[in-house]
Amino acid sequence: MHRKLTEDMQEILDEFLQEAEETLENLDQELIELENDPTNKELLNQIFRGIHTLKGGASFLGLESVITLAHIIESIFDKLRNDEMRLDSTKMDLILEGMDIIKSAIETLKSDNEIPDMKDIQDILDRLQALLDGKKPPQSIQSPTQSPQTPDPPQPQEQIIFKEGVDPQIQELIKQYPNKNFMEILDELILLPPEDRDMNLIMKLDELISQGKEIEDLIEERRALPKKLEVSEPAPKEEPKERPSASSIEVEPTKPPQPSPAPKAKKSKKEEVETIRIDIERVSTLMNLVGELVLDRNRIVKLTSRFRANCEDVDAIEELNEAIAGMSRSVSDLQEVVMKLRMQPVKRIFSKFPRIVRDLAKKVGKKINLELEGEDTEIDRSILNQLEDPLIHLVRNSIDHGIEPPEERLAKGKPEYGTIVLSALQEGDRIIVSIEDDGRGIDPEKIKRKAIEKGLIKPEQAEQMSDKEAYELIFMPGFSTVDQVSDLSGRGVGMDVVANVIHSLRGSIEVESEPGQGTKITMKLPLTVAIIRTLMVGVNNRIFAIPLFSVVEIIKYRKEDIKDVGIYKSLMLRDEVYLFFHLNELFDIKSESENKFVIIINIGEKNIAIAVDNLYGEEEIVIKPLGEMLKDVEGIAGATITGEGKVVLILDIKSLINDKRNDLVGVI
Repeated sequence: MHRKLTEDMQEILDEFLQEAEETLENLDQELIELENDPTNKELLNQIFRGIHTLKGGASFLGLESVITLAHIIESIFDKLRNDEMRLDSTKMDLILEGMDIIKSAIETLKSDNEIPDMKDIQDILDRLQALLDGKKPPQSIQSPTQSPQTPDPPQPQEQIIFKEGVDPQIQELIKQYPNKNFMEILDELILLPPEDRDMNLIMKLDELISQGKEIEDLIEERRALPKKLEVSEPAPKEEPKERPSASSIEVEPTKPPQPSPAPKAKKSKKEEVETIRIDIERVSTLMNLVGELVLDRNRIVKLTSRFRANCEDVDAIEELNEAIAGMSRSVSDLQEVVMKLRMQPVKRIFSKFPRIVRDLAKKVGKKINLELEGEDTEIDRSILNQLEDPLIHLVRNSIDHGIEPPEERLAKGKPEYGTIVLSALQEGDRIIVSIEDDGRGIDPEKIKRKAIEKGLIKPEQAEQMSDKEAYELIFMPGFSTVDQVSDLSGRGVGMDVVANVIHSLRGSIEVESEPGQGTKITMKLPLTVAIIRTLMVGVNNRIFAIPLFSVVEIIKYRKEDIKDVGIYKSLMLRDEVYLFFHLNELFDIKSESENKFVIIINIGEKNIAIAVDNLYGEEEIVIKPLGEMLKDVEGIAGATITGEGKVVLILDIKSLINDKRNDLVGVI
C-alpha cells in the first residue's frame, strides 16, 4: 500500500529529494567508516546530525514512514554516542538495512510521488525497536497520528528560573517535558499530526540543537518546592532505561585498527561558498550554445586568413587580428567556465563503494579493505554517470576473482585482509581511473587456454601473444576463466560491456597483472565529451577528424616500408612492426590519389598505422551526435562542422577496424 502525495509544496519536495540523496550518499560512506572505528565520537556525531537532518526535512512534508524509521535509527545513534550501546557488525547490518529502506522510499517518492505506508515497513521497525530496547521482543511503536502528549508520571515539583533572553515558547516546552532533553522534545513535536505541528517552534528547537545547546545551558537555577511527607534526596543522574548485558556490548572484530578520519572543519560564514541549484538541462543548453560559438570563431578565423591575403589595408588587417585575438581569448575563457559547470568530483560515485565492498565481502566470506584516492578529481557529469556501472563490475570482479579467502592469503604469507585501491587523477586533458587489488593476479597462459577452448583465437595466435595482449582477451564477448558460476560473476558477460562503455566515451582500458601479486585495471578518459582537439585528415577529397589524444606520430608514406604479412599488411618502422591500413580501404572508398602520410594511432595496448592522402592540421571541434538513425554506425563517433561550414565525421578507429576485419580478434 502506498499513500499518494499531493502536489502542494512541490518546490520544497524537489529540494528535499536532492538534499536527501546527498545526505544518504554521505551516510553510506560514514557508516562503513564507523564500523571500522566504532569509538570515533566525531564520526558518531556526524552520522547522528545527518540522520537528524534527514528526519527534519521529512517532517516538513509529513512523510510519516521516513520520519518514524529515521527517528528509531537516530535514537540508536543517540545511545551509541552516549556509550549506552556498543556497535558491532550484526547491529550495523540492521542499521544499513533500515537506511536502505529509507533510500528506497526516497527513490519511490522521486519516481512515483509516493511513499511506503507504515505497515509496509513494520517488520524493519519492529527489529530496529528491538535493537533499541536491548534486544527485547518487538514492542509496538506509538502511531505518529496519535498525539504523544500523554501525561508524564508525577514528578517532584520544582521552580525553574531561566536565564535572561530565553524564548518564552522554549521555556514552556521545558516545563511541559521536565524529564526530556531537546532531542526528545523535538521528536515529540515532529510526531504530532501535521495540523497540530508548530513549525516555527520546531525550527527554534532545531537551531538550539545545531548550536549544541542543552536545557541546563538555559536555566539559571532550579528551586525545589516544599512537599508534604516527602524526604528530600539528591536527584540521581539519569540512567538509561536498561543497560545491555555484557555479552551484547562486545565489539565484533571487523577490520584491523585504522586511523580515525580527521574531523571535518566547519567553514566560517565568510569562507562558505554560496551555491545555487541549476537544472542540468539549462547547463547542457548553455554548453551547446558555447559549442556553436566555438564553431563560429573557427569560421571567422578561416575567413580572416582569406581576407588578409586579398586586402591591402595593413592597418585594418592589424586591427582585425587584434579583435579576433581578443574574441578568441573570451570564447576560450567562456568555454572553460561552462565546461567546469558540468564537472563533478568522482567522490559522487566513489562514495558508494565502501558499502558495496563491505556487503559483497561479507557475502563471500572475505576480508577486504577499500582505499579511495583522488576523490576530489573532477570529470564531466555525463562521463561520470556512465562510469558507475563499469566500476561496480570491476570491483565485483576484484572481490570475486582477485582477492583470496583469508585462510588462502595467510597460507601464501599475505595479510589476512585483502586491499582494493580505487583511485582517480588528472593528467593533462585526460582522467586516469584505476582499480588495483593485491589478490591472485591473472595467469596469461590460463587466459590463452580458455580463449582457444572457446574458439576465440587459434593456437598459433596464442603462441605469438605477449602477456599484455593475452590480458586484452578478457574484454572479448563471452570470455570467462571461471570454472563455476558464482552469484557475483563468471557468466561470461560484463567485461566486454565494460570495454564498450569506456571506448564509447573515447577512452581506453588496459590491464596489468602479476600472478600471485595482484591486478591493476586502468581507464583513461577525456575530461569532457563535448569539445575536443582533433587531427583533420583527407582521403579522396573527403575530410575526417581523428581525436588527437590517440595520435602517437605522423610520418611520410613510403611504399617500400609496407610489407605483406599473410592476408594483412604491416608497416616496418624503426625495427617495429605495425598493422597497416589505408583509410580509404576501411570505408570502401576507391582512392583517386596517392597516400602521402601515415598516422600511428594508439588503440589500447596496440599501435596501428593508418595511411591518408592529406593532413589539414589540428582543430578544436564540437562533437555533434548523429541522431537515432545513425547512432549505431560502426567506426563513427559523431560529427562536427568545420570553419568552412563543412560537415566532418569523427572517426572511432578501433570499432572501424573491428568492423572491417572481424577475423583480427586477438590481434587488436
